[in-house]
Amino acid sequence: MRQGGAGPPGEKYDFTMNVLLVDDHPIIHETMRAIVRSVRSEATFHGQFDLAAGLSQASRLEDLDLVLLDLALPGCSGMEAFFRFRTEHPETRVAVISATDDSDKVKAALQAGAAGYLPKTLLPKAMADAIRVILDGGVYSPLDSA
Repeated sequence: MRQGGAGPPGEKYDFTMNVLLVDDHPIIHETMRAIVRSVRSEATFHGQFDLAAGLSQASRLEDLDLVLLDLALPGCSGMEAFFRFRTEHPETRVAVISATDDSDKVKAALQAGAAGYLPKTLLPKAMADAIRVILDGGVYSPLDSA
């Protein structure tokens, strides 16, 4: 993973960031692409719709800065997809995106090393702020903003 040195929110970087979204819903791909690019216009956004394709894409990317990973992928249960990514790509930051904001699930993901937990119920500005925190090297928890 490239280290760009996180700076103040909105600071521009001299390199392209690679962000991979793994989610089975096309509308989430379009929405998250727009949000990521609103935070980092230079970001290269990659998308896959299932775990196997996401893991394969991650292996092909030389510099992957962040994976946004849905926990409810077909064929996966609970944190299985997260642990697979962490095992196969331990150097890559992985943030969970989920339709649920259950506090136990949030805590479990963060304790397992997630770079953040992003409920799909966040408003666009809040989602952008959360993505900015993560891309700047921080960890986002919806429990901190409740």
